[in-house]
Amino acid sequence: MKKLAIKYSLEIIVIILGISISFYMEKQNALSYKEDLKNQSLRRVLKNIEVDQNDFKFNKKANQQAINSGRWLYQRKDSLENYSKDSIGYHLTMAIFCNTIFVDNQEEYRGLQNSGLIELIENEEVVERLQKKYTIHEFLKKIEGYTNQEGILQEYYIYNTTRSKEMDIFMGYVVPSTMRHKNIEPHIMEKLALKGELHKFYLNLVDGQLRRDSVLVKLIQEEIK
Repeated sequence: MKKLAIKYSLEIIVIILGISISFYMEKQNALSYKEDLKNQSLRRVLKNIEVDQNDFKFNKKANQQAINSGRWLYQRKDSLENYSKDSIGYHLTMAIFCNTIFVDNQEEYRGLQNSGLIELIENEEVVERLQKKYTIHEFLKKIEGYTNQEGILQEYYIYNTTRSKEMDIFMGYVVPSTMRHKNIEPHIMEKLALKGELHKFYLNLVDGQLRRDSVLVKLIQEEIK
């Protein structure tokens, strides 16, 4: 009887161990699967960051041109009669219409958040930098909204310029015009100056985000190794 009891006890222990190992393996497999999903999402986030960086470089060029042309006009506001209508019209076009619309892809980041996979990211700095990145993205879009809604400038442009066939389209989307006259009213100059300050603020944010993105890319690459 004693031997039989020992035998049954050992069998029960083996069964319990087998079940425990099975549960453990299932748990590990589930964790491994989630880890793979997290890494896949982070790889797609890296692709999105690459696209963002290219967009930022394009946007920087456009916003910088708006700043340069606005400055050109403002510095010459008292002597515009010395310049051609084409030159004045070109810079007025650039200052008013070199605006951008930043469209980012936040799907992977939101997916990480909503699925809870973001909790599997070991380096907390990655999480913090991702959160800050997309917060700044929303701020950039708001600034773009302000620079794109200068109705007074656009109305002034329509009534005081005419399409020029001599000047090339800038960056594939800004079509320069020539002025009908050589003077620009002071209140328009002030509007252009204020708009230029918004462009400068936008550029500072973009430059900062480009630097932060470079750090974030390295941290994500380390996370998914």
